Amino acid sequence: MQGTTATFAMLGQLLAKQGYFDQAFNYLQQSLEILQHLRSPDVETVNEIIARVQQMAGDRS
Repeated sequence: MQGTTATFAMLGQLLAKQGYFDQAFNYLQQSLEILQHLRSPDVETVNEIIARVQQMAGDRS
């Protein structure tokens, strides 16, 4: 993963760690959509990140 998609994914992870889950999901979704459009193998990586963030959000509720 590189460029914009990597930046979005990193921002999503950082925001999630700070507890801003809605914003985190927004950035992760943008990253995922770009990667899907490009048919990148990194789609799976972002899906895994999203799953971890969902777990984090569930743990905090």
